[in-house]
Amino acid sequence: MSIVQWLVLALVILVVAGAYWYIRRQGGGDPWRDMEEPADGAGHDEPASGDSYVVGVRTLNKETPADRKAAAEAARARQAEQASEQTPEADRTRAVRQPTAVRRRAVSRTTAVSTDDKPSQGETQVRSSEAEPPRGADSAEPNEPEQTTVTTEIPPAATERVEMVAPERSEHSQLFMLYVAAPEGQTFDGPDIHAALAKADLKFGLNDLYHRVTEVHGVTESVFCVANMLKPGTLDPVDQDQLSTPGLTLFLLVPAPIEGRPAMRDMMETANRIATALGGHVLDDNRALLKAQTAQYMLDQIAEIDRRARLGQRRR
Repeated sequence: MSIVQWLVLALVILVVAGAYWYIRRQGGGDPWRDMEEPADGAGHDEPASGDSYVVGVRTLNKETPADRKAAAEAARARQAEQASEQTPEADRTRAVRQPTAVRRRAVSRTTAVSTDDKPSQGETQVRSSEAEPPRGADSAEPNEPEQTTVTTEIPPAATERVEMVAPERSEHSQLFMLYVAAPEGQTFDGPDIHAALAKADLKFGLNDLYHRVTEVHGVTESVFCVANMLKPGTLDPVDQDQLSTPGLTLFLLVPAPIEGRPAMRDMMETANRIATALGGHVLDDNRALLKAQTAQYMLDQIAEIDRRARLGQRRR
């Protein structure tokens, strides 16, 4: 190091030492200046007492926290002894015997109530239950459950056979079918089926089936028919008690005795009424739920068949 560097270092040391000395001089003083001197006779060799954490610093109070706590406990003990001495002996005895006296009064009240002329609620309930005779005691024989039988009445006119003419087939004829099916795992009973068919104003007749008939041409003709889904398909009212089937089939042969579109709408509405009465579903010819698009497609097909049939008649 050069001489200049040594001089700068010495100057820094002097400045730091001077600042330290100045601070000690300004902040220094007699630490005992504001404190009282100990009483006469107290030796300097006696250890300092107090609650200060600095060793050797004397405090004004020579009493420790432990001493103050012990003094407070002693004062409380003296107060408790004085209070117990002032309490009379008779009061303590009365306080101890008070629960016994209360229990004795409760017993006397219970006795007074039990000897009263008015019975308690519990006694009234017991007496009323004893006085009331058991149900069915007045009857010698037990009541038998009433047996109710539900009978489905079918109008006699609905089961009468109606003579009718079957629709004629032609080169333009096409068969359209709908199904009324029971829910999966269930079947329709015969009496319910015949009642629903009669309510739909269908007539029993040709081939032991139910038909929608018309007389527009002066004779009774079948527009569409309803058959059993199971072979042979007959729905004879005589055998309705033995009938149980998963569904019904509705047939419409187009061209029909009346215009095809109104006939098809009538068959759709009839199938819906039967399904509602029996709790079933209306299915299309593919045995899927009949949708509006499928129904409209079938109506369009029928309209086209009727159009071709009319054209063929004109050419003749």
